Amino acid sequence: MLLGWGPLTVFSQEWKQKIFQAGFEQVHVLPKKDSLTVFFEHRLFRNPFHSLQYAQRLLEEGEDRVITWVPLYNNKPVAAYSGSQLQFRRITEEEKIFFKRNNNLLKGYRFHFRIMPDFHGRFGRFDKPLETKTNVILDSKVYLLPGLSLQSGILFPIQNSLDSREESIRLAPSHLHYFSQFKSAFFLSLTMGTFYSDRYGLDIQFRYAPIDSRWSLGFEAGYTGFYYFEKGIFYSRPLGDKLLIGDVEYRLPITDLSIKLSAGQFLFEDKGARAEVIRQFGAVDIGIYVSKTQIGSTAGFQFAFPLFPGKIFRTNRVEVRTTEEFRWEYSYSNRPVGRKYRLGIPRLSDQLRQYNLLFLQNQLD
Repeated sequence: MLLGWGPLTVFSQEWKQKIFQAGFEQVHVLPKKDSLTVFFEHRLFRNPFHSLQYAQRLLEEGEDRVITWVPLYNNKPVAAYSGSQLQFRRITEEEKIFFKRNNNLLKGYRFHFRIMPDFHGRFGRFDKPLETKTNVILDSKVYLLPGLSLQSGILFPIQNSLDSREESIRLAPSHLHYFSQFKSAFFLSLTMGTFYSDRYGLDIQFRYAPIDSRWSLGFEAGYTGFYYFEKGIFYSRPLGDKLLIGDVEYRLPITDLSIKLSAGQFLFEDKGARAEVIRQFGAVDIGIYVSKTQIGSTAGFQFAFPLFPGKIFRTNRVEVRTTEEFRWEYSYSNRPVGRKYRLGIPRLSDQLRQYNLLFLQNQLD
């Protein structure tokens, strides 16, 4: 579908209030003689195209200047898309100064409460063909500084036929997360706290990912230890497990299909490589992969998508919603081959893939 702009009135306070009530946050409009730059964040959508499309539907008549949209992630501008064909350009120094001056962490965001399932499964045992563990997490993210957020919540157990772990209400994975961007194409993610897979520690991700390129390169490093809660008490082992992985990803000429090759040291000092093929369908990612490491070899599939219904309750200060990304991965081997821990937020490569210019432009048709 063509995302045509038409006459617009984004300069009005009425429009800003209208778009804020529709779930947009940190909305700031920089007017110029023949254009407008609109900064915004919408945490309900994995795919920024859907938020751009939604904003277009809310616009009224009275303004015909070219619109440049600047979506935010973790309170940081990611890229600038302008015109009816979403042409990519760098964010100017004037726009950076304008956003920094108007960025308001206290009034610009709602308190979000996010409902997210946590599912684990194991298949194939003769005596127990299907073993599963299901939890539901209610968490929230609070912005502390530009690019810096605190995420925490409560985990509610539903059922467990997978292991003998105590089933009790407890603290969900909680961490500090910092996201930043350098010279348009370099991105950094730092996360410190507790993660999924019973890990705690520090995770660092660095990525070279030009928004308008088919190529991206990345490096991940983790320094973690094992932890668990038992009867309300926190147990842990010393930090010592190192994760060091480099990868290269290429977006094929085939529509929204990418290949990714990763190699290095995974969890449990498991050295090896992994190859993935990922297909994007709007807000849904589906992939298949194979891994070969010192522990063994495996193959499987993965998917990520937002959960229905999205918004459950919203006011000017509070929002309750389902998660913008539920991610699950299946491996035919129960051995920890080429395994990483989940953070509770998307990994940098998965997040930036949503902002790729070729991906967004393909959705205009």
